[in-house]
Amino acid sequence: MVTRLITAAIGVAIALIVLFLHNTVVLPIAAGIISVLALYELLRANNLLRYHLSSIAALAYAFLLPCVQVGILARYRSMMVIAAICCVLFDYVRHQKKMADKTFFTFLAGMFLIPPAMAAAVTLNEAHENHGVAYLVLALGGAWIADTGAYFVGSAFGKAKLCPAISPKKTILGFAGGIITNVIFFIVFSAIYCSVMTKKGVPMGINWFATVLVSMVCAILGTLGDLAASTLKRQLGMKDYGDIMPGHGGVLDRFDSVLLVLPFFAAFVQATNFFELA
Repeated sequence: MVTRLITAAIGVAIALIVLFLHNTVVLPIAAGIISVLALYELLRANNLLRYHLSSIAALAYAFLLPCVQVGILARYRSMMVIAAICCVLFDYVRHQKKMADKTFFTFLAGMFLIPPAMAAAVTLNEAHENHGVAYLVLALGGAWIADTGAYFVGSAFGKAKLCPAISPKKTILGFAGGIITNVIFFIVFSAIYCSVMTKKGVPMGINWFATVLVSMVCAILGTLGDLAASTLKRQLGMKDYGDIMPGHGGVLDRFDSVLLVLPFFAAFVQATNFFELA
């Protein structure tokens, strides 16, 4: 637990620095690095790094996608995606006798899940001139706060297991506690943020029903992403995707819960302009 808390403290400190510099190149670069590390761990876990062309193309795409969400490079995003897919397809044809269809689709699944999720962090930051970084904090908190709440509630009170074959430590009561924790976080953060921005003269409007609903969806999607990553680990016979984060495992172990939350929240914000719902 001590190691876990120390690692978490270091991670929070780094996250705060990145958020403080959210209007610079630091955020897209940080998102790109996380994307590369998480995809690398996934490819390594499935023993796919031996396909050098596909691996290089996939990892380059993983880094670049978050970096080309805004600015003049955004116009080349589709071309970059096509180029990366073509490299994987070329490898699939070239290694037709040893590259199974499972391998090919694992490459595509990793490329279309991890990099777009991290790119969504940049999209959220750019979604609104005033509220972008708040959207990003809510989205990340929507995954991690629920996970933390579920852990402590489940450890203290949980008995009935949620998915014992996949994640023995997750309990039904812990899952419910994570949802409740997320609702509280969204309400408190939104109320404080609204108060601060109103004093600064920035118009605000919060639909509390939508806030509660979105917080619950984020908690559910975070749990689903976590369980999906755990399922793959069980099938591969491994405990963690890596050891770069002592007490937490690999980057993918820590960010599996945000892989669905970030894209969902980005899509919701783009469709509704969250903090201007009245």
